[in-house]
Amino acid sequence: MKKTMKNMICILAVLLSACTVLAMDVPNQTNSCHCFKDRVFEPDKKFSADKYLITTSFNSFIAANFHISKSEIVMMKMKGGVDPDDLLIGLFVARAGEVELNSLLAIRDNGGSWKQILTSKSLHTDKSNENSLNAILTAIGNGEKAAEAVTDQLLKEFFEISDIDITALRKEGASGREITLVYLLERYGKRDATAADILTMYTRKKMSWGEIARYFGLTPKETGRLLLGQV
Repeated sequence: MKKTMKNMICILAVLLSACTVLAMDVPNQTNSCHCFKDRVFEPDKKFSADKYLITTSFNSFIAANFHISKSEIVMMKMKGGVDPDDLLIGLFVARAGEVELNSLLAIRDNGGSWKQILTSKSLHTDKSNENSLNAILTAIGNGEKAAEAVTDQLLKEFFEISDIDITALRKEGASGREITLVYLLERYGKRDATAADILTMYTRKKMSWGEIARYFGLTPKETGRLLLGQV
């Protein structure tokens, strides 16, 4: 009996440890984990829903760009164990290079680099796609992260903005996911404001993203559905 109780306590301890890891405030994990406790903006905890808001809005952006469901994205990240950056790059390269996403992810799992993949002769592209892939390859060569280069390329194509627009926001400290949210609010929010004005609300006025979304008449959940036609 004592041995059984001891085993049960050990199992519970392992489970609790796993839950703690999932709930930790670690950037790389919050990008892939969708076990968010705080999904509603609360004035007395104004930053609590920000990670959920940033993640769900960016997943909508990915879904809209590649015509896949958000649930499929979540399943690949959560149960498929796919790194969020690799998934984003893989989706982009698979579309532009006319190859299977699973083949690209398998190469990555076996130690292949994105530079090796992007310079492979097996990629078949037309001129416009070739330019996009070369832009990512150039970014990698300059020490930039491939995922950020892909995000910038998608932002330019989807919102029809320029490198100058993106660079201006990045100089203010915005990440690719934050820039995505800024343009979502600028285009689909219920108030008029420029992208620069929206970012200023966060960086200089110290408003939370949940607070900013509410200013534009949206809840975090609604913001995440803007590109899916559900608002």
